[in-house]
This record gives sequence, structure tokens and C-alpha cells, in this order.
Amino acid sequence: MQLWSRRQDENPAEFWRKTGEKRGGEIGLFTFATLLGRSGDGPLGFPGLLYTVGERIWFEDFERDNWLSKILGSRQKYEKTELSFDRAEVTFSRVVSRAGAYRCISGGMAPGALHPMSAFSRLFSAHAVQVGLQDSSSVFLEIMRENEFRGFLGR
Repeated sequence: MQLWSRRQDENPAEFWRKTGEKRGGEIGLFTFATLLGRSGDGPLGFPGLLYTVGERIWFEDFERDNWLSKILGSRQKYEKTELSFDRAEVTFSRVVSRAGAYRCISGGMAPGALHPMSAFSRLFSAHAVQVGLQDSSSVFLEIMRENEFRGFLGR
């Protein structure tokens, strides 16, 4: 019994090469991430890939295989979500509580009103990375390689 297999056309190196070509450069940092949302736009919760090409940060989600909707026959049409911004647009990044991030995403709190979490409080509470942008909005992400991403931002 084979539980998992990968087709030959799903070579990760080839995927990243094609993605780099599509974006006009070489892929730098890449990691898995969940886009929780953008301040005031409502929650998303899309898992996907976060990567850099030069000075530009990209997030793109991927279609999830939902076995329950297959059984129930209520499959919705997938719409790809992509988000990108230049590193120069980033005014700050900080680790905040996930609950606070969702309050900000739903419009119940201004992005500037969130306070960074201490290292101690991160041990006991779920957190997210808040990326503040020049237009005064914020993007909220859960990032697998969080420290490397924040190091890339330099903020």
C-alpha cells in the first residue's frame, strides 16, 4: 500500500525555478506561512508560500484538497490569492498575539494599537507577525521561518 507519492513533474527545484522566472528574479528566502489577513479586510486564514525575489516579498496560497467537501459534493471554485510588497514599504515588523491580530483584521482595533508580545508571553499564547506598511495598514502572518523572515525585513 502506497500512502504518498510524488509525481515526477512536481520537482521542488523546478517549481522554484519557474516561480523565480515568473517573478523576474531568483528566489531568496522561502517558507510556509498562513496569511491571517490585512488590517480591516476581514480574516482569511490561507496557508501558502511566503518567499522573496530581490527586495519584493510574495505570498501565494495554494488549493487545498478538502476531503469533506468532496464527500458532500459542495466543492467551491478555487480562487488564487497573491499578495506582494517591497521591503522598502515595510515600516516595522513585530510579534503580536494572534487574538490581537484578528481584532485588527476584523476592524475592531487600529494596527498601531497592538503591542508586541514578550518572549515570555509567546510561550503561553499563539502569536503572529505583524508587518506594518507605509500606507498605515498591516499584514498579519503566521510564518514557519519567522526569525529568518524578520531578519530579511531588518525591522
